[in-house]
Amino acid sequence: MQETFSKALLALPRYREENHFKSWLFRIGRNEAIEIIRRRRRTVVAEAPEEYLGTDPLIDRQPAAREVMEQKERLQSLDKAIAQLPDAEREVLALRLQGDLPFKEIAQVIDVPLGTVLARMHRAKKRVKSLLKSESNE
Repeated sequence: MQETFSKALLALPRYREENHFKSWLFRIGRNEAIEIIRRRRRTVVAEAPEEYLGTDPLIDRQPAAREVMEQKERLQSLDKAIAQLPDAEREVLALRLQGDLPFKEIAQVIDVPLGTVLARMHRAKKRVKSLLKSESNE
């Protein structure tokens, strides 16, 4: 994130007013993220924070611990399914869900037509649902 803002400050004189600032900034961040991924060539799986386990000794931990483990397993399954998506679909999914961008801005950020963004999102959701369903049947 720091590198994104650093690059944005350097590129600020080239910013054109007709573009949405948020989309412009996300594009810089996207390009920086792609560069980092290229350098690292590895995926990171998110872990559930330890504070979900709680510290109050008066509360019975058995049901809560089981729920935490089930949630952690669901998150791992979701991460695994998302990691199997093609890059283009995973990118649209991340910008929509994590970046909270509207589809029109996603189209501007990744420089594709709006219809392409909508189709990629539809395919991504369909694939994730199918992958999660097939995993639960195993």
